[in-house]
Amino acid sequence: MQSIIKTYALPLMVLSLTACGGGGGNSTPASSSASSIVPSSAASLSSAATSSSSNPSVETTQTAANVGGYSVAKIDNCGQGISAASKTFAIFADYDGGVQNQSLSSLSISGWNHSNNDNKNRPEWAKLQISTHATYDFASNAKVNESCNGVDTLNMVLVKKIADWDMQHSNGFERNILSDGYKFGDIENLVFDVKINSAKTTIPTVASLKTTYSSYVNAATVDALEDGKVNIGITLGDSTDLAGAIIFQLDQATLSDQWVRVTIPMSKLSFYQEVNYVRAAKTLADFSNVVINRMLVVGETKSGAVLRGNINPWSSSVPETFKEMDLSFKKIEFQLK
Repeated sequence: MQSIIKTYALPLMVLSLTACGGGGGNSTPASSSASSIVPSSAASLSSAATSSSSNPSVETTQTAANVGGYSVAKIDNCGQGISAASKTFAIFADYDGGVQNQSLSSLSISGWNHSNNDNKNRPEWAKLQISTHATYDFASNAKVNESCNGVDTLNMVLVKKIADWDMQHSNGFERNILSDGYKFGDIENLVFDVKINSAKTTIPTVASLKTTYSSYVNAATVDALEDGKVNIGITLGDSTDLAGAIIFQLDQATLSDQWVRVTIPMSKLSFYQEVNYVRAAKTLADFSNVVINRMLVVGETKSGAVLRGNINPWSSSVPETFKEMDLSFKKIEFQLK
């Protein structure tokens, strides 16, 4: 029913420890940035949004809300009559006429799950909501999604630690695009069609975090870290130490089990060079001719940080808490200039 924009199957680059949440220090992980856009609580309507269509055979979007510099729009008639627009490159997408349950490895997409690999015997994983830790695995194939006219979707319950930075990104996925040759300066927008699946989404409230960690940090530290919503961290990196990143936010209280389109202008990413966990700020202009190696997608806190940097001395007795965000992606694209 759907078709994929053809890409090249290449071996994936190994993620750095920073990208996977390993290592120490007080810096935030490579998939987030202290200057990443954090959504405001009040969303204003964007006059440039696409209006909804009454034609049930065509997918459309409702008027978009502008949230912290990017837009979020509900999708109507999901998966109906969808095709690739001009000047786009698909990280992952499924369009009319394509193969179902497509292999993700053939698209150079891979992932990890620390709770179900060589680290699975670590005690903190016992605190995950689902005892079968394979639930958090990266699946090797996309899956037909009946909530969107049978399009293929990439599905994963993304997990982020609240306390410890060691393996803070408990799982995630990445796409290698080095051979495609796209530069940071080639891209106008990043586009994500995504749905929060409520059944397996569990996010602790800010009040519960303040109670859990009252012996370790003050309430203001928790407020700065987290606000109890779905956060998705996106990093575009080159093959060395240059990256652009953003954390975008969706409110599961109003958007669960609905398809939405998130459109992020490239100018809203934070750009930096990171060496030994120390970041030097850069600009999009600095990266104009830098070729993108891969895109990394992980679950995040609002700030991209964890509490460990504020807990001194750190002890293994500090309780761990997780954000678990069950997400389906039907499209991840670059809109090109």
